[in-house]
Amino acid sequence: MMADGASLAITSGAWDYLQKGYSLGDLVMPLRHAVEYRRERIAHARTKALELEGIVGSSASIRRALDSLAQAASSDTTVLITGETGTGKELFARAIHRNSDRREGPFIVVDCAALPKNLVESMLFGHRKGAFTGADRDRDGMVRLADGGTLFLDEVGEMPPSIQKAFLRVLQEKSFRPVGGAKEVSSDFRLVAATNRDTTRWPRKGPSARPCSSASGATPSTSLPCGSAAKMPWRSPRT
Repeated sequence: MMADGASLAITSGAWDYLQKGYSLGDLVMPLRHAVEYRRERIAHARTKALELEGIVGSSASIRRALDSLAQAASSDTTVLITGETGTGKELFARAIHRNSDRREGPFIVVDCAALPKNLVESMLFGHRKGAFTGADRDRDGMVRLADGGTLFLDEVGEMPPSIQKAFLRVLQEKSFRPVGGAKEVSSDFRLVAATNRDTTRWPRKGPSARPCSSASGATPSTSLPCGSAAKMPWRSPRT
């Protein structure tokens, strides 16, 4: 009778069964297997529904990265993507945007390593007519252009320390003052940043400590596997 009941339970979808008189120790392995199975099913469901244009691969490291991507896309918090040059950081940033609630908004890319030092503030925050020589009209900066969407700071570790400090306030307040402007301008954007630096070696004190990541409180981090570039259909010059 016991065997028939156990057989019926298994064929009906039960994970395992225990006979009366079992000890707490007998519960450990069945529960551990059930929990692990559930985690794998949830992870598979997350990644299966993702829009992953340009991202291919099935290794364990890629699956972990995709699971992190799915978690990041389901929230609106700041995200830091780490990985060596050529691992596809911008691809992952775009995937986070496309799978988020901000998918209908703009995706604005800022290459921090290529920002001219004398124009970096103007390019990020915009300027008002007459703010400096050559400013013949008002111009919106990248932060304003990202309103309603995602701002992607590529190689954020290259951003000048003085701008990092100003940007942290923008990240917290979601408002800023254009160069030469008298009034604050607001922008509702989600920040995704990327770096090829080893973040464990970033200093924890000073203006350049973990650029832009501390302002959001808890900042998810997605680390891309070193070999993932070989499984990407193309590489961007810096990501």
